[in-house]
Amino acid sequence: MKAFRVMLRMEIHPNKRQEFENTWRHVATGIAREPANRGQTLVRSVEDENVYYVLTDWADESSFRTFELSEAHVENRRRLQPFRTGGEMIVTETVYEVPPAPEAPRDATPADPAPGDPGGEPLAFIGLGNMGGGMAHRLLDTGRALTVHNRTAAKAAPLAEAGATVTASPAEAAKGRSVVLLSLADEAAVEEVLFGQVADVLAPGAVVIDTSTVSPGYARECAERLAGRGLRRVEACVVGNPFQAREGKLRVYTSGDEEDIARVGDILDALGAQVVHLGAPGTAATLKLIFNLLLGAQVASLAEAVAYGVAAGLDRDRLLTSVAESGFSSVVLRFRAELMRKGAYEPAFFRSTLMEKDLRLALGDAAVAGVPLPVLDSVRERFVDVNAAGDGDKDASVLLEHTVRGGRAEAAS
Repeated sequence: MKAFRVMLRMEIHPNKRQEFENTWRHVATGIAREPANRGQTLVRSVEDENVYYVLTDWADESSFRTFELSEAHVENRRRLQPFRTGGEMIVTETVYEVPPAPEAPRDATPADPAPGDPGGEPLAFIGLGNMGGGMAHRLLDTGRALTVHNRTAAKAAPLAEAGATVTASPAEAAKGRSVVLLSLADEAAVEEVLFGQVADVLAPGAVVIDTSTVSPGYARECAERLAGRGLRRVEACVVGNPFQAREGKLRVYTSGDEEDIARVGDILDALGAQVVHLGAPGTAATLKLIFNLLLGAQVASLAEAVAYGVAAGLDRDRLLTSVAESGFSSVVLRFRAELMRKGAYEPAFFRSTLMEKDLRLALGDAAVAGVPLPVLDSVRERFVDVNAAGDGDKDASVLLEHTVRGGRAEAAS
């Protein structure tokens, strides 16, 4: 079958153009990952600024029809619908294509690529744990040059094999860079790396993309302190697992100045299947902590439910499988139930130490806002016990072994 083009005419609400264009760009980035997609173009009418045309090329009609029925397409329509007042879609088939005549050679030297562009100035990436390592690999896959550093040097070895330049210190990785990405464990690590080594050696006006999970208050403080040095901070809280990080399928929630976020938009798009801007510094950190509150609560409730079922005589594997397959489950719950069923707690997808840390940060911020969280405080205490028993580096799902009868003694042994 011949390649064909889908043309979509879209009428947009007045005063919604910029929001629509930003949303369309993120939607189009996701569509571009479809193997059969051959490119997309957004054009605006010069006669009516509220009328746009979207031109999308596909390898064949079958591929487009499959995508048209997918959940991803339904989600894309949902995201764009608030901006639309009308329009129509026309499916066409390519008959002839006439390429333009080749241009004569030019003597002028091409302009230097913008920082972060494939083939342009290297980015710095500091912190190569499960998520950071996956994101760094993803950036290499998209053609970006990286200088990287990790406290545990062995974790940088796979990046070196993939083409990254490994450095001996964070300062060496970041020296003279216009963009640096951080994926660090906690506020103490951010303080040590960012303000102890990195901030003083970055290029003037550089952007720090911080994917570390910190408290909203500390996020706001970091933005202010960096601004005082003439640097910019983009808060980029990521949601997903290491596999999604490696494939560029994370959900990325940003906060900070919109111009700063637009400046590194291509990098964020490479990391995430969805990039959502939330607002002022600290807002993305708040949402990330809320997500982790929900994760901690689900893991703890599943562990207690299974402990009860096992004590009542149910088969542990059958119980976990039944819960995962039920209508009471979720993507997160199914994933953790499978880890529990297999007892596969290492390597950790989300370490118990980080779970306790994030619960603690969220409880502290909620207390400042005057919101008590007694249920989640009890969940945090459970993870304090897990860490005290020596299982802090295991996945948070190990909580099950500390909950079932005799599990605490077995896990500690």
